[in-house]
Amino acid sequence: MSDSLAAAADVCYRPRRSARYSEIEGREGNIALTQWGPSDQPPVVLLHGWMDCAAAWQLLVDGLPDDWPLLAVDWPGYGRSAWRTDRYWFSDHFAELDWLLSEVSPQTPVRLIGHSMGGTVASMYAGIRPQRVRWAVNLEGFGMPELPHAQLPGFIAGWLDSLRAPPTARTYASLDELAVVIRRANPRLPAAHAYYLASVWAREADDQFVMRADPRQQSRTPIRYTRGEVEACWSQVTAPMLLLYGSDSIHMQKAMGTDALKRMRQLMPALRAESIADAGHLLPYEQPQRVAQAIRSFADMHAATRL
Repeated sequence: MSDSLAAAADVCYRPRRSARYSEIEGREGNIALTQWGPSDQPPVVLLHGWMDCAAAWQLLVDGLPDDWPLLAVDWPGYGRSAWRTDRYWFSDHFAELDWLLSEVSPQTPVRLIGHSMGGTVASMYAGIRPQRVRWAVNLEGFGMPELPHAQLPGFIAGWLDSLRAPPTARTYASLDELAVVIRRANPRLPAAHAYYLASVWAREADDQFVMRADPRQQSRTPIRYTRGEVEACWSQVTAPMLLLYGSDSIHMQKAMGTDALKRMRQLMPALRAESIADAGHLLPYEQPQRVAQAIRSFADMHAATRL
């Protein structure tokens, strides 16, 4: 792999569709929204993962139908949304999503697409508020592995340490440098996609590039949800659910063990699960066309619930 992804003139991905940006006043500061397609219909809501942002969905959005009303949200402390002054706890995502849906689709059940952390939130929310979800797509969202009780003291100690010495922002000399770092961690990612992610994950500041996400997002929290809590939510899902996972990803096995798919199908009998070939955890950015096609086919299967 070349250490200079920017050597080619066309290295950065060129979006096919134009995005629209806006902000609304959230529960605790402004929430940034990115939209594509019509704005006069209940949206398909896109939920990004940890240390990601709404603009990154562009890679997948370009493979989805132009007439789908797509709305991606930057979670608090990510992308262009406001940073919080105190904490970032996983359970707050449910409150943020519940509030957002009351603003953008107060009467009509929504369609959710979530990746990684966003996929976990979407799939759990579909069981927490089953009447609010028409269908959901979970991209590699399995939740965290169970934390053995013996590790809890050390886990909380790590949180206390982070309060005294919070993580600092990661900086890079150029977007090219960041793109190389991203691609080394995700070798299946096309060079143009890695550079595009670098361009939306970071912003320029003082002749350097700094990650947009609040560095405190990397801190531990004193609250760790259990596998039982995740699965209790899954057991209450009534909406059609599509799970897409990377053929080369280890996240599902790490989170749930070797019988993960069997367990998920027991909890959600109507679950449809598909493996995306030649993809890891970043499958919507590594194989966006294949992921988009799977989502479109899933929507076609549910004529009564499609757009």
